Amino acid sequence: MTYLYAGLGIAMLSGIAAMMQVGNNINNLIPISVLKLDNYSNSSLAGHDRQIMKILYSQTVPDNDICSYLKNRISSPVYEDSETFVSTGTQSPSTHKIFSENCALLNKSNKHRVVITNSSNHTYKYKMFSCYIESEPFCSFEINK
Repeated sequence: MTYLYAGLGIAMLSGIAAMMQVGNNINNLIPISVLKLDNYSNSSLAGHDRQIMKILYSQTVPDNDICSYLKNRISSPVYEDSETFVSTGTQSPSTHKIFSENCALLNKSNKHRVVITNSSNHTYKYKMFSCYIESEPFCSFEINK
């Protein structure tokens, strides 16, 4: 009987060691579905966004004409007004209510677009959306789906 229990103990320890080895091998493999890196993450746009947010979320922002205010306060890089879309009459191609009252700034050299909208939150007056522009003159999240 002692030999039976000793054999079962060795078999269990061997099984546990094998499962640990399989687990380690799986952890060391390169993931099959690697996340796609985007151009926003590989650029300095996050730093520009932080600079804009410092200005935008301060206590001294005006109640209207926020894009002109931001353009005058941003030292570098230079932003300009985005184009007005004929389909919506705003600076966003979206007809979603979030983008109904907005203004948009564009930096062509960095391919950076910043959309500022009014906020329903009582803490801040504005919301900010930002993206790296690929081929279209607007952000991918502004497309009506």
